[in-house]
Amino acid sequence: MNNNAPSVVSLFVGCGGLDLGFKQEGFDLIYSCDNDPAAISVYKNNLDSRAYIRDVTTDSFHNDIQNIGKCDVVLGGFPCQGFSKAGPKKESDIRNLLYLEMKSAIEVLQPKAFVAENVDGLSQNFKGKFLEKIISDFEEIGYSVKYRILNAVNYGVPQYRRRIFFVGVRNDIDHYDFQWPAETHRSAERNGEFSILKSIDLLDAIELDNKSDAMSIKDAIYDIRKLSSKIPDHRVTNKWNGDSNKIMPHIKEGQKLCNVRFADSSVYTWNIPEVFGDVDDIDVQILETIGRNRRHKKYGNIPNGNPLSESVIRELGGFGGIKRRINRLVKTGYLKEKNDGYDLKGAMFCSGLFKRPKWNEPSPTVLTNFHSPRYFIHPERNSPFSLRECARLQGFPDNFLFTETDDVKELEAGYRLVGNAVAPPLSRAIAISIKQLFNEETVENEITYTERELARAIS
Repeated sequence: MNNNAPSVVSLFVGCGGLDLGFKQEGFDLIYSCDNDPAAISVYKNNLDSRAYIRDVTTDSFHNDIQNIGKCDVVLGGFPCQGFSKAGPKKESDIRNLLYLEMKSAIEVLQPKAFVAENVDGLSQNFKGKFLEKIISDFEEIGYSVKYRILNAVNYGVPQYRRRIFFVGVRNDIDHYDFQWPAETHRSAERNGEFSILKSIDLLDAIELDNKSDAMSIKDAIYDIRKLSSKIPDHRVTNKWNGDSNKIMPHIKEGQKLCNVRFADSSVYTWNIPEVFGDVDDIDVQILETIGRNRRHKKYGNIPNGNPLSESVIRELGGFGGIKRRINRLVKTGYLKEKNDGYDLKGAMFCSGLFKRPKWNEPSPTVLTNFHSPRYFIHPERNSPFSLRECARLQGFPDNFLFTETDDVKELEAGYRLVGNAVAPPLSRAIAISIKQLFNEETVENEITYTERELARAIS
């Protein structure tokens, strides 16, 4: 413990991804809490023993804050389920308002600065009204607030991970202007899929040249691509069904199981008849005819694809009588009846399942469900990423441990904690920027002291 180090109170800590970056920069984690026992166990084992199982809405938590009295920095990754793109977005979700507990704690502790984190959907969902409300609420208690969406891939993390960060500095601190950490790595812009870099001016081009290439999956985990009990947390749950084992070998690097996007990256259910049912060449032609034409505007304006009538399918494919075949494809689950027409049943796959990302690209966003091959599978192995691989893709060091036993439930909890965490290299970059507040304060105090001594000498 360093008594001269800036003190940190951290709420909603999870396993401590946000806190780890601050600890690495010398901050003193004097109090941390979360309502998840598994999270606190991992936090204590890796970061600091001063961590507690607390619900921030209870008297126990409020008493803790009153007893602490004051600190230098407050951190908080308040719950994001109500804003997440990955789940149902509910404006009335009570978790959307838990930031108010963070606000109340800040009002008591009066830190010089605070850092809050959430999913980037917070800035988009519900017409941005929560974003505006959060900023105004923190400004109301005496803080100047900045916010920005940061992508972890631009800070040396081998993963596309966009999150919104809020930084507040107390209004009476006028010697410090928080500056967002400069990006260190360049990457293609990404909105669901990769896109080409936009044109940039000369100044941006010079800055871009000073950045490193984005870290890839291969950079992060190639040396541990074989599962091994000798590497901590380098294991998988093995809890998927037999069909998954039959599907994975069909998905090559850079591909996914997806009926509704006709591209080299798609593997179709009818390519895997041992799982989805036997088809002959004419069946495949019917399915592919629907797949290639279902998104054409002349057949309707449904964004995700339009059902086609039997007559349209016959005309497009040059088929004869296909009624019996279509009925069989509906019965076997390849087609579904909709609006007096037929659409691919696989449309439910949306952007795809069983995605196998490429070695030489950053990982997709690491989620809590990465223990299941249904979502993402290893670039080489026919299995999901191990917990240790997920941890590396987040930027956690290998000595940060998530399990203590071979219990599969503990392993699943580890995946959940990693998937919910802030990437530590990004949190460290923010911590470096926050630390300037205290460095500048020290310099200012030294100058004041020198001037005072000079005044005494003159007198």
